[in-house]
Amino acid sequence: MRHATLPNGLRVACIDKLTARYVYDEIFVDGVYTRQGGIGIRPGDVVFDVGANIGLFTLFAAAQASEVEIHAFEPVPRIFEALRANTAALGPRVHLYNVGLGDAAGDVDFQFYPRVCADSTATPFDFEAKVARYVETYDESIAKDMPVARIIPRAWRPRVVRSFLKQMYTGQAVTCRVRPLSDIIAEQRVARIDLLKVDAENAERGVVAGMTEEAWDKVRQVSMEVHTHIAGGEGLVSEMQGVLESRGFRVSRGAESRETIMGVFMVYGKK
Repeated sequence: MRHATLPNGLRVACIDKLTARYVYDEIFVDGVYTRQGGIGIRPGDVVFDVGANIGLFTLFAAAQASEVEIHAFEPVPRIFEALRANTAALGPRVHLYNVGLGDAAGDVDFQFYPRVCADSTATPFDFEAKVARYVETYDESIAKDMPVARIIPRAWRPRVVRSFLKQMYTGQAVTCRVRPLSDIIAEQRVARIDLLKVDAENAERGVVAGMTEEAWDKVRQVSMEVHTHIAGGEGLVSEMQGVLESRGFRVSRGAESRETIMGVFMVYGKK
């Protein structure tokens, strides 16, 4: 396990430093889960961190107000160990679950990506479609952060992008336990969920399918990252909006960003 020191001085355990810094920017700088859609964390809130990865959102949520209780879910064992190390100082405020969430209980094959662990998933993205999208949006998605990339001739860019993605997304197969969220809510006797944060790397459908109406009644706010770069994902944003609206949430979308260019969107729900 590696360690990284983040821009705010926080030293964390991590699998890869790229993930640690990228997720830090999402949470602490851009505030994608809490600064849009009227989403907030108040003293005494109960927060569910679905797709906790190494625990940066759990740490962020714990620092937002006093006596915040957090339930954090991460299915991949190696990533879970970093989550446990990073949240140990929070003590009984945090409940950790080494499981993924889905519509039924069982063992599921995941791809663990050591170079970009935040993208580890049971539902890999459409590789060729992702290559094509990076090439199409080359100036915004690649050259904006790496200006030197502009010197690569246009004719070479598809080959360079494909090679880079294959290197970054060389995965390791790992079998993880998956359970419906409603079962865990019932077992833990959770009375309310003030914020349900979902960043489940292409598994949004499974997460919401594993919630009963009784479970939805307990939820006050939702921040959900929706990934459309999977087979059949073209209408997923509208689908997830419909799921939330049918449960009584006022729904909004996140702002345009580098992520939306690549088919990743934020959806917010608030009762």
